[in-house]
Order: sequence, then C-alpha cells, then structure tokens
Amino acid sequence: MAVKNPIVIRQNLKLGELDAESDSVLLESCFIDSGYFEKLINTEDTASIIVGRTGAGKSALLQRVTSRVFRYKKLDPNDISIRFLEHSDIISFFEELEVNLDLFYKILWRHILIIEFIKIRHDIKNENDTDGLLSSFTGFFKKNDVKKKAFEYFREWGDKFWIDTDTHLREITKKLESDTRAKIGLSLNEVNLNAEAARKISEEDKHEVKKRASEVVSGLQIQKLNEVLDILAEHSFNDNQKKYYVLIDQLDENWAENTTRYKFIRALIEEIKVFRRVKNIKVIAALRHDLLKSVFNLTRGSGFQEEKYESYILDLKWTPQQLTELVDKRIKEVFKRQYTRDDVTINDLFPSSKGGIKGIQPIEYIIERTLYRPRDVLQFINECFKIALNRERISWDSIHKAESVYSNKRLRSLKEEWEDLYPSFEETIEVLRELPEKFTRASISKNSLESVMSELAVHNSNDPCSVASYKFLHNDNRESDVINEILLCLFNVSAIGFKVSATTPYKWSFRDSSSVNKSDMKRASDIKIHKMLHSAMNVRINAKEVYFKEDEAEDS
Repeated sequence: MAVKNPIVIRQNLKLGELDAESDSVLLESCFIDSGYFEKLINTEDTASIIVGRTGAGKSALLQRVTSRVFRYKKLDPNDISIRFLEHSDIISFFEELEVNLDLFYKILWRHILIIEFIKIRHDIKNENDTDGLLSSFTGFFKKNDVKKKAFEYFREWGDKFWIDTDTHLREITKKLESDTRAKIGLSLNEVNLNAEAARKISEEDKHEVKKRASEVVSGLQIQKLNEVLDILAEHSFNDNQKKYYVLIDQLDENWAENTTRYKFIRALIEEIKVFRRVKNIKVIAALRHDLLKSVFNLTRGSGFQEEKYESYILDLKWTPQQLTELVDKRIKEVFKRQYTRDDVTINDLFPSSKGGIKGIQPIEYIIERTLYRPRDVLQFINECFKIALNRERISWDSIHKAESVYSNKRLRSLKEEWEDLYPSFEETIEVLRELPEKFTRASISKNSLESVMSELAVHNSNDPCSVASYKFLHNDNRESDVINEILLCLFNVSAIGFKVSATTPYKWSFRDSSSVNKSDMKRASDIKIHKMLHSAMNVRINAKEVYFKEDEAEDS
C-alpha cells in the first residue's frame, strides 16, 4: 500500500539496535519465530543449547523466553567469580598434580543450578525466606528415610540458599581444600596447598598424593546432589502447570581464561543433560558456533561422540524469506511509531529491481551480502539510512555507498568473532585481496601467498594458519598444506564457499551444518568469495553480473 504522506529519511533513523539488550522494544513487536521458541520452552523437549553465530538472534530468543514463561532466573557468568578459581591455590595445586577436575566443575554447576532452581521455586530472596522451606523439607524427609544424603545436603546448605551464586562457588572451593587436607594427611597440613607446594612433593610421594587428591574430587557431594535432584523432582517441581527455567547467556564473553572457560562450559553442557531427569524445569544456555566447536575439540576424551549432543542443540538458521519478513515488520513498526500512521513497506523505501530478467530486488541484494543473520541485515540497512539522509527513498547509489562501509565493518566483525580460534585472521584474509570473485588455487599469486605466509609465520600464536606457515618456512611441510589450512580457515569463518565439482552446489559454513576438514578442502575445485567482503577486499567482479540474483541451484 502506498503511503499518503511523503517519507523523509531522518537523522538517526534505524531499524533497530544491533544487540538484543538495546533493542527490546522492536524485538517484542517484530519477533519472528520459526518454531524455535516453542521448542525451547517445552520442558519435555531436549533442545536446551541455543547455538548460532554472532548476530543470529540467540540473546533475542532468550529475551523472548523471559517475557513469556512463569518463572526464570538469568545467570551471567561474569557475575560468578570463575577467575577466582583460576587464581585459587587449591585449584593450582590440583592442576600441577594433573588431577582431572572435570567432575569438580560439574559439581560446581550442579550445586549452582540446584540452588537457583530452589530459589525461584520457593521465592527465596533473603535468610528469613529459608525457614519455611527447611521446615517443609524436614517433614518430607521424615517420610523418606532413604534420602539421607539429600537430608545432609539440606542441613549443610539450607541456611545459605539465599546467598549469591558467587559466594556459593567460593564456599565449595573452600570445602575442596579442607577435604583435601583431611585426606592427604598430616604431612601437608601446615603447608599452603598451591602449585609451588605440589612441585616440592617428591616423585616418590607424588603418586600417592595425586591418588588421594583424585579421591577427594571423586567423593565431592555427588551422591548427595543426585538424591537432591530426585527430592526436587518429587517435592518441588511436581506441578505440570508450572515451569521453571534457568537461562545462561554471555558464555561467549571473556569471563575466564580460555582453558578454564572451555572446561566450565563443557561441564555445563553435561549438567544440562543431567537436569533433564527433573520434570517441569529446564536449563537453557546460548553460545556461538565457534565456541561450541572449541569446547568440544579441546575437552574431548577417548570415546567422545559429538552426535550424542545433537538433540540438545538448537541451531539457529534464517532463510532469506524470514529475513525479508523481519525487515518488513520493522520498517512498518519504526515508521508507525515515529513518522506516519500509514503502512510503510520495503517497496516504499527502496528502488525497483535492477538487472533485467535475471534482475535482483534491493532486499535480495542486501541479504546476499549477509550471513543470513538479522544483525547483518539491520546493519546494512542502517548504513543505507545514513547515506540517504533527508531523502524520500534509498537509491541504488546509496545502497552501493552503504555497502562499502558495511563491508569493512563485516571484515572487522569477522576478526573479532573468530579471534580465539584464528588470532592471525587479519593476516590470513589478505590472501583474498584483489582476487576474482570465483577463483581456484592457481589464481593465488606466488607473491601474495609468500607475503601472507611470511606475516603468519612470525606470529607467535596457536593459529593453525600461523603454525602451518612457520613449519613451511622451516621446511617442515608443503606449500599445499599451508594453502589448505588457509582455505579451511576462510571457509570456517564464511569468507569463502567451495564446490568439489562442476555439478555440485557451493558449500558454505553459515548454511551447511556438516563439518569440513582439510581433506575436503583438498578436493575444492572452484572457490567463491562471499559478497559481504567484495568491497572491503577489492574483489574483482564481473560488472555485468552485479545485479544478477544468485543461481539457487548452483549456490544452495
């Protein structure tokens, strides 16, 4: 429907903010659901771990949950002093002895989650609120003598249910230290249990100390906590009409050193599975694809099978149609709130299609230059508004000028998003500069490759591209190995897609769930640079095909 009043694109016009926390109003009124929300709040559905790339809508989905469920608690790992563990003497003592602390991290999460569910179920906010709770549980235990371990747990922690999560973590760590002292015996009773003390233990005694320390970890409250879960299922969460949730976001942030963070997240994933035994509650966590990949890669033990976790993972994906619907909803809402009562649509703001029979609509042009994520689309359109300030419509010229700014921002965002896995990404991506949009290995000039490898080799990092380049310059591997490592990196971050034959479609990491390894990259016959980087990397494109819509048969 055409609007009655002329539209003018005004200063600071936006289709929304790029982070969910700042975009709450439009998130609520313009929410697009593809079935993820109902699946997530269904306590009988195993899907509990929201996984997606930056800007895919993970936090927005969690925010939707908070506005629709009966009771919830949102946990932020930044508010839990995990760094306290990293600098804890007792933890450094165990790590120096190479004691496996996986069970300890699981127990921490189990304890934290049990406390949080008790607090939201029984509305515990202060010390006084615990009195009635303990009385009700005492009566319950009199009828259930078999749950003695659980009773011990409530007797030990009952008056502390109201304290914050951070304090609980410190209390459990102190208990670990006291139990360790008691188990190890008199020889270390007057010694600070830290890394230095562990290094001073003679080789003769180290085996016995490590054995006893491991027994301490293995015996930490696990039986008590299992019984507590059973008690909660029977006593506190037996009303099928009332559902309770603990939501965990910000796992992607730097709330701990990577090694600790990966172990703590892996323990959380394991505990999410454990809490499935209690009906009417659900632990929901959100994290990036690359972080989940790092967690599994760096914490996997013998016999690890990633497919066992698939039913717990909710992989956020968007289609071009859903993104178009999102933009249309937001345009209508923004203009209705700020400018006119008439319905404003995409067609009222953007120019007509361009490129003839194979031509492309402006929204299609924009979406093709994204990783099919709401944040990318909103960022591009917000840049269009800035360029078209004080005009009635966005022209194709404005779109191209906005693309230049957007493309450079996407390049910076890729670097920030992947810096944990690829700290040398800024050097690696340079191999694509001034290449044609579609290329083969032979298209990469020797000078360009040598320049990139030289830069990568001097980086003192664990970036696989840097490691491969260093080995090549020291005659420890082949040039083709470096190229495959670089191409694998660029594929994983979605800078490139590839096909293995003329008859197969291009494979893209942001659209395809199946993993790709170096063997797959060796088979890559044709490679394509993603359009979001064309401007930033000065990619050579065929001017005649700029406005051609992607061939879905070729590119899907």
